[in-house]
Amino acid sequence: MTDFETLVKDSASRTDDLKEYLNNFFVKQNFHSYLCPTDLDKEEYKAVKTMFESRKELGKRARSVLDIDPFCLEAFFTYFIITEDIYVYHSFREYFSHAEEYAELTPSQKRRYLRILDFFVEFLLSIHNITEAIKVQRMIMRLGNDESPHMINRLSYMYMMTENDEEFYRHYLSYDFDEYDYLLLIVTLLKHEDEFRAREVLNDMLSKIEYADYLDHLWDLDLNDPEQKDFYQTVNGCELQIDSVFDFFGWVNQNKPRA
Repeated sequence: MTDFETLVKDSASRTDDLKEYLNNFFVKQNFHSYLCPTDLDKEEYKAVKTMFESRKELGKRARSVLDIDPFCLEAFFTYFIITEDIYVYHSFREYFSHAEEYAELTPSQKRRYLRILDFFVEFLLSIHNITEAIKVQRMIMRLGNDESPHMINRLSYMYMMTENDEEFYRHYLSYDFDEYDYLLLIVTLLKHEDEFRAREVLNDMLSKIEYADYLDHLWDLDLNDPEQKDFYQTVNGCELQIDSVFDFFGWVNQNKPRA
């Protein structure tokens, strides 16, 4: 059995021709083992089924299905993958322009609309349009009332990429941060020589994040303990960003509150 997210994951891991892969995936016999969401209505279910059973050329098939159900993820993902970026971008912009109509959508449409906007963010990040990606990301979080770690982390990453200390700090005041968010914000504030707020954020991190006190002596962490190992790996994963600030760990050591 497979579902949409499995299709996306498998597509991302492939190195061969994705159009050929999708052509082989969207065939009649595969629909029997495909898990459709249970919240689709009759017409939405039929749209997904058409992606598997239609004999039209793949691109034409996807466009015709989107004419019937503009939120069909299987059709949109196919269009997204096989269509030139310029046309995909304009399509994303068209979807985004209808964000204020979100309240009028059914729960199924809302879920799938936000997933399409999520693809829009990934597309914008891939072309390095971070400013527009931030705009779309904030809209996703607002519409979906989504304060999940993944969403907060991704917005933190984008603020770090643009080195926007003021917006990043407002982001910090609005959401609960984990160690990844804290590290990126401290780095961004230090780049702006804002040591006062960097110390504030560091102290907050030390009070709320377990093992944060090890930040300036990571070698003392017990990597046999899963939680300590996770903390170590998060810090290590931010190495490129941390290294952009001279002697970051020395600064942490000098600015930690003393017992």
